[in-house]
Amino acid sequence: MPELNEFQSSVGVLVSSCDAFFDAWRPFQQFLEKFWSDCPLEIFLLTNELQLRSSRVQPIAVGPDRGWSSNLLAALAQFPHQYALYFHEDYFLTAPVESGELARDFAAAIEAGAASLCFRARSQPDAGFQLLNDRFGVMPLESDGRTRCQVTLWKKDALQSILRDGETAWEFEARGSGRTQEMRILSYQRRENAPIRYLMSAISRGLWMPDAIALCRDQGVTIDPFFRPVYSAQSWRRRLRRALGRHRLARALRAQQNRSVDLS
Repeated sequence: MPELNEFQSSVGVLVSSCDAFFDAWRPFQQFLEKFWSDCPLEIFLLTNELQLRSSRVQPIAVGPDRGWSSNLLAALAQFPHQYALYFHEDYFLTAPVESGELARDFAAAIEAGAASLCFRARSQPDAGFQLLNDRFGVMPLESDGRTRCQVTLWKKDALQSILRDGETAWEFEARGSGRTQEMRILSYQRRENAPIRYLMSAISRGLWMPDAIALCRDQGVTIDPFFRPVYSAQSWRRRLRRALGRHRLARALRAQQNRSVDLS
Protein backbone atom coordinates (compact mmCIF):
# COMPACT_ATOMS: atom_id res chain seq x y z
CA MET A 1 0.00 0.00 0.00
CA PRO A 2 1.41 3.42 -0.90
CA GLU A 3 1.65 6.07 1.81
CA LEU A 4 0.56 9.67 1.42
CA ASN A 5 4.00 11.08 2.16
CA GLU A 6 5.24 9.38 -1.02
CA PHE A 7 3.30 12.04 -2.96
CA GLN A 8 4.88 15.06 -1.28
CA SER A 9 6.90 15.98 -4.36
CA SER A 10 4.12 15.43 -6.92
CA VAL A 11 0.87 16.50 -5.22
CA GLY A 12 -0.03 19.68 -3.34
CA VAL A 13 -3.31 21.05 -2.00
CA LEU A 14 -4.54 24.17 -3.80
CA VAL A 15 -7.34 26.11 -2.11
CA SER A 16 -9.14 28.40 -4.54
CA SER A 17 -10.20 31.67 -2.95
CA CYS A 18 -9.99 35.44 -3.15
CA ASP A 19 -9.70 38.21 -0.58
CA ALA A 20 -13.49 38.71 -0.55
CA PHE A 21 -13.78 35.36 1.28
CA PHE A 22 -11.02 35.90 3.82
CA ASP A 23 -13.50 35.29 6.65
CA ALA A 24 -13.63 31.62 5.59
CA TRP A 25 -9.86 31.12 5.74
CA ARG A 26 -9.58 30.64 9.48
CA PRO A 27 -12.48 28.15 9.71
CA PHE A 28 -11.03 26.25 6.73
CA GLN A 29 -7.71 25.82 8.53
CA GLN A 30 -9.40 24.94 11.81
CA PHE A 31 -11.32 22.10 10.14
CA LEU A 32 -8.09 21.06 8.43
CA GLU A 33 -6.37 20.84 11.80
CA LYS A 34 -9.27 18.89 13.29
CA PHE A 35 -9.65 16.33 10.53
CA TRP A 36 -6.33 16.24 8.63
CA SER A 37 -3.67 17.41 11.04
CA ASP A 38 -1.19 14.82 9.72
CA CYS A 39 -1.48 15.96 6.09
CA PRO A 40 2.07 15.66 4.66
CA LEU A 41 1.25 17.61 1.49
CA GLU A 42 2.04 21.29 0.98
CA ILE A 43 -1.09 23.42 1.24
CA PHE A 44 -1.46 26.62 -0.79
CA LEU A 45 -4.21 29.24 -0.52
CA LEU A 46 -4.95 31.56 -3.43
CA THR A 47 -5.03 35.19 -2.26
CA ASN A 48 -5.15 38.57 -3.96
CA GLU A 49 -3.50 41.34 -1.92
CA LEU A 50 -4.17 40.49 1.72
CA GLN A 51 -1.23 39.21 3.75
CA LEU A 52 -1.47 35.76 5.33
CA ARG A 53 0.18 34.29 8.42
CA SER A 54 -0.10 30.54 8.98
CA SER A 55 2.07 27.65 10.08
CA ARG A 56 0.20 25.24 7.77
CA VAL A 57 -0.95 27.19 4.72
CA GLN A 58 1.21 29.03 2.21
CA PRO A 59 -0.25 31.92 0.20
CA ILE A 60 -0.11 32.17 -3.56
CA ALA A 61 -0.73 35.88 -4.17
CA VAL A 62 -2.06 36.69 -7.66
CA GLY A 63 -2.66 40.43 -7.31
CA PRO A 64 -5.97 42.24 -7.90
CA ASP A 65 -9.00 39.99 -8.24
CA ARG A 66 -9.72 39.22 -11.92
CA GLY A 67 -12.31 36.51 -11.37
CA TRP A 68 -12.23 32.79 -10.61
CA SER A 69 -10.59 31.33 -13.72
CA SER A 70 -8.10 34.15 -14.25
CA ASN A 71 -7.05 34.00 -10.59
CA LEU A 72 -6.70 30.22 -10.79
CA LEU A 73 -4.59 30.35 -13.95
CA ALA A 74 -2.27 32.84 -12.26
CA ALA A 75 -2.03 30.61 -9.19
CA LEU A 76 -1.33 27.46 -11.21
CA ALA A 77 1.56 29.24 -12.92
CA GLN A 78 3.15 29.52 -9.44
CA PHE A 79 2.04 26.12 -8.15
CA PRO A 80 5.13 23.87 -7.77
CA HIS A 81 3.58 20.40 -8.09
CA GLN A 82 2.48 18.25 -11.03
CA TYR A 83 -0.90 17.48 -9.41
CA ALA A 84 -3.23 19.79 -7.48
CA LEU A 85 -5.78 18.55 -4.95
CA TYR A 86 -8.31 21.32 -5.53
CA PHE A 87 -10.49 22.76 -2.74
CA HIS A 88 -12.58 25.90 -2.23
CA GLU A 89 -12.06 27.91 0.93
CA ASP A 90 -15.63 27.15 2.05
CA TYR A 91 -15.36 23.37 1.66
CA PHE A 92 -15.10 22.46 5.33
CA LEU A 93 -13.95 18.96 6.27
CA THR A 94 -16.54 17.04 8.30
CA ALA A 95 -14.69 13.80 9.12
CA PRO A 96 -11.11 12.56 9.39
CA VAL A 97 -9.42 12.19 6.02
CA GLU A 98 -8.61 8.53 5.34
CA SER A 99 -5.00 9.07 4.35
CA GLY A 100 -4.29 5.44 3.47
CA GLU A 101 -7.24 5.24 1.09
CA LEU A 102 -6.35 8.65 -0.33
CA ALA A 103 -2.82 7.50 -1.11
CA ARG A 104 -4.13 4.33 -2.74
CA ASP A 105 -6.53 6.33 -4.88
CA PHE A 106 -3.86 8.87 -5.86
CA ALA A 107 -1.67 6.00 -7.02
CA ALA A 108 -4.46 4.30 -8.97
CA ALA A 109 -5.59 7.51 -10.67
CA ILE A 110 -2.07 8.51 -11.67
CA GLU A 111 -1.28 5.01 -12.92
CA ALA A 112 -4.50 5.08 -14.99
CA GLY A 113 -3.30 8.26 -16.72
CA ALA A 114 -6.16 10.33 -15.34
CA ALA A 115 -6.38 14.06 -15.92
CA SER A 116 -8.59 14.32 -12.84
CA LEU A 117 -10.30 12.36 -10.09
CA CYS A 118 -13.35 14.03 -8.53
CA PHE A 119 -13.88 13.13 -4.87
CA ARG A 120 -17.60 13.86 -4.86
CA ALA A 121 -19.73 11.35 -6.73
CA ARG A 122 -22.82 12.52 -8.57
CA SER A 123 -26.12 11.67 -6.90
CA GLN A 124 -26.61 9.00 -9.59
CA PRO A 125 -23.84 7.59 -11.83
CA ASP A 126 -24.05 8.70 -15.46
CA ALA A 127 -25.17 6.20 -18.06
CA GLY A 128 -22.00 4.68 -19.45
CA PHE A 129 -19.98 5.24 -16.26
CA GLN A 130 -17.16 2.67 -16.41
CA LEU A 131 -15.85 1.32 -13.12
CA LEU A 132 -12.08 0.92 -12.82
CA ASN A 133 -12.22 -0.57 -9.31
CA ASP A 134 -14.65 -0.85 -6.40
CA ARG A 135 -14.42 2.90 -5.69
CA PHE A 136 -14.21 5.02 -8.84
CA GLY A 137 -14.40 4.92 -12.61
CA VAL A 138 -14.29 6.81 -15.90
CA MET A 139 -16.83 9.51 -16.66
CA PRO A 140 -18.44 9.07 -20.11
CA LEU A 141 -17.42 11.53 -22.82
CA GLU A 142 -20.95 12.91 -23.19
CA SER A 143 -21.35 13.64 -19.47
CA ASP A 144 -21.85 17.26 -18.46
CA GLY A 145 -20.21 16.46 -15.11
CA ARG A 146 -16.63 16.03 -16.26
CA THR A 147 -15.62 19.48 -14.96
CA ARG A 148 -17.15 20.02 -11.53
CA CYS A 149 -15.66 22.43 -9.02
CA GLN A 150 -15.61 19.88 -6.23
CA VAL A 151 -12.62 18.53 -4.34
CA THR A 152 -10.67 17.02 -7.22
CA LEU A 153 -7.19 15.74 -7.94
CA TRP A 154 -6.21 17.56 -11.15
CA LYS A 155 -3.13 17.10 -13.28
CA LYS A 156 -1.94 20.68 -13.37
CA ASP A 157 -1.29 20.99 -17.09
CA ALA A 158 -4.65 19.40 -17.91
CA LEU A 159 -6.50 21.91 -15.74
CA GLN A 160 -4.50 24.80 -17.21
CA SER A 161 -5.40 23.71 -20.73
CA ILE A 162 -9.17 23.84 -20.17
CA LEU A 163 -9.42 27.02 -18.08
CA ARG A 164 -10.41 30.20 -19.92
CA ASP A 165 -9.67 33.76 -18.80
CA GLY A 166 -12.73 35.55 -17.50
CA GLU A 167 -14.93 32.52 -16.80
CA THR A 168 -16.70 32.07 -13.50
CA ALA A 169 -16.65 28.72 -11.74
CA TRP A 170 -20.26 28.15 -12.83
CA GLU A 171 -19.37 28.87 -16.46
CA PHE A 172 -16.42 26.50 -16.24
CA GLU A 173 -18.69 23.74 -14.93
CA ALA A 174 -21.22 24.39 -17.71
CA ARG A 175 -18.74 24.70 -20.59
CA GLY A 176 -15.62 22.87 -19.53
CA SER A 177 -16.71 19.27 -20.03
CA GLY A 178 -16.57 19.66 -23.79
CA ARG A 179 -12.91 20.66 -23.54
CA THR A 180 -11.95 17.35 -21.89
CA GLN A 181 -12.81 14.96 -24.71
CA GLU A 182 -9.19 13.85 -25.08
CA MET A 183 -8.77 13.40 -21.32
CA ARG A 184 -9.45 10.55 -18.93
CA ILE A 185 -11.76 12.04 -16.29
CA LEU A 186 -12.48 9.94 -13.20
CA SER A 187 -15.05 10.19 -10.41
CA TYR A 188 -16.14 8.18 -7.43
CA GLN A 189 -19.14 5.94 -7.91
CA ARG A 190 -20.72 6.64 -4.52
CA ARG A 191 -20.17 9.51 -2.11
CA GLU A 192 -19.60 7.23 0.84
CA ASN A 193 -16.58 5.74 -0.98
CA ALA A 194 -14.57 8.95 -0.93
CA PRO A 195 -11.77 9.32 1.65
CA ILE A 196 -12.40 13.08 1.89
CA ARG A 197 -15.76 14.17 3.32
CA TYR A 198 -16.69 17.81 3.46
CA LEU A 199 -19.48 20.35 3.65
CA MET A 200 -19.90 21.76 0.16
CA SER A 201 -20.29 25.53 -0.04
CA ALA A 202 -20.46 26.93 3.46
CA ILE A 203 -21.10 30.26 1.71
CA SER A 204 -23.70 30.69 -1.04
CA ARG A 205 -23.90 33.91 -3.04
CA GLY A 206 -22.32 35.92 -0.26
CA LEU A 207 -24.27 34.44 2.67
CA TRP A 208 -23.26 31.92 5.31
CA MET A 209 -25.37 28.78 5.04
CA PRO A 210 -27.16 27.67 8.24
CA ASP A 211 -25.65 24.17 8.11
CA ALA A 212 -22.17 25.72 8.02
CA ILE A 213 -22.96 27.86 11.06
CA ALA A 214 -24.29 24.77 12.86
CA LEU A 215 -21.20 22.74 11.90
CA CYS A 216 -18.87 25.45 13.21
CA ARG A 217 -20.84 25.69 16.44
CA ASP A 218 -20.83 21.90 16.95
CA GLN A 219 -17.08 21.63 16.29
CA GLY A 220 -16.07 24.69 18.29
CA VAL A 221 -14.78 26.47 15.20
CA THR A 222 -14.77 30.26 15.31
CA ILE A 223 -15.72 32.48 12.37
CA ASP A 224 -13.69 35.63 12.91
CA PRO A 225 -14.34 38.23 11.66
CA PHE A 226 -18.05 37.54 11.48
CA PHE A 227 -19.47 40.19 9.15
CA ARG A 228 -21.30 38.06 6.59
CA PRO A 229 -25.08 37.64 7.05
CA VAL A 230 -26.74 34.23 7.19
CA TYR A 231 -28.90 32.81 4.41
CA SER A 232 -32.67 33.23 4.70
CA ALA A 233 -35.37 31.15 3.04
CA GLN A 234 -37.19 34.37 2.11
CA SER A 235 -35.95 35.93 -1.13
CA TRP A 236 -36.50 39.54 -0.01
CA ARG A 237 -34.47 38.90 3.13
CA ARG A 238 -31.67 37.35 1.06
CA ARG A 239 -31.51 40.43 -1.16
CA LEU A 240 -31.40 42.72 1.85
CA ARG A 241 -28.76 40.62 3.59
CA ARG A 242 -26.56 40.44 0.49
CA ALA A 243 -26.62 44.23 0.20
CA LEU A 244 -25.73 44.50 3.88
CA GLY A 245 -23.01 41.88 3.42
CA ARG A 246 -21.39 43.80 0.56
CA HIS A 247 -21.22 46.90 2.73
CA ARG A 248 -19.76 44.98 5.67
CA LEU A 249 -17.25 43.20 3.43
CA ALA A 250 -15.91 46.48 2.05
CA ARG A 251 -15.48 47.77 5.59
CA ALA A 252 -13.82 44.53 6.76
CA LEU A 253 -11.38 44.56 3.83
CA ARG A 254 -10.39 48.14 4.60
CA ALA A 255 -9.78 47.23 8.24
CA GLN A 256 -7.65 44.23 7.21
CA GLN A 257 -5.40 45.98 4.71
CA ASN A 258 -2.61 46.91 7.09
CA ARG A 259 -2.43 43.67 9.04
CA SER A 260 -2.06 39.98 8.20
CA VAL A 261 -4.90 37.49 8.30
CA ASP A 262 -3.67 35.22 11.09
CA LEU A 263 -4.86 31.62 10.68
CA SER A 264 -2.92 30.22 13.64
